[in-house]
Amino acid sequence: MTPIEPQALTALRRTRLVAVIRAATPSAALAAAEAVVAGGLPIVEVTFTVPEAPRVIAELSRRNLVVGAGTVLSREQARAALDAGARFIIAPNVSREVGEEALAAGVLFCPGAYTTTEILAARAAGAHLVKVYPVGVAGGPAYIRTIRDPLPEVPMLAAGGTNLENTLPFLRAGCLGVGLGASLADPDLAATGDFAEITRRAQAFAALVARADA
Repeated sequence: MTPIEPQALTALRRTRLVAVIRAATPSAALAAAEAVVAGGLPIVEVTFTVPEAPRVIAELSRRNLVVGAGTVLSREQARAALDAGARFIIAPNVSREVGEEALAAGVLFCPGAYTTTEILAARAAGAHLVKVYPVGVAGGPAYIRTIRDPLPEVPMLAAGGTNLENTLPFLRAGCLGVGLGASLADPDLAATGDFAEITRRAQAFAALVARADA
């Protein structure tokens, strides 16, 4: 029997972008998430660097978007995120304990890796999608093209140093999606309350991908 694909992965195949939310306070994180959604990006990753991240996830999960947790480093964090309604779990590393929690809950598990050895270890741990990190500042789209040769079937998410200029090159190099951090919901913008700029950036990213898929 073919395994059922997690809903978040199906959504990512359509939208291609994950908005990463980092902020100094829960209220700023919520407002930043609302700003990216208003700009047309419905997949939101709330990292565990946000204070009271599970509470923020719980609030967002009650809305019409796909919300998950990022920087999930322990089984306890994974459980807290899942209890809050997270529909995907993303990490900068490969943790079998985190993977076990995500897979048991039937949600998207996306651990971080960089080398081909690490990427294959992530897949062996059950990863639906591998976050190639920090590829935006270490190798770029050319690195993805190189590792796609021996790993053509591994679904990859480009993350770490991604921006408006390299998003399409990453997708064209073979990434299923791109995770967007400071180039989108910059914590400094959230701290100063400039959520309109975050929305404007989200609109620009959404329009970029829409034109590419047209």
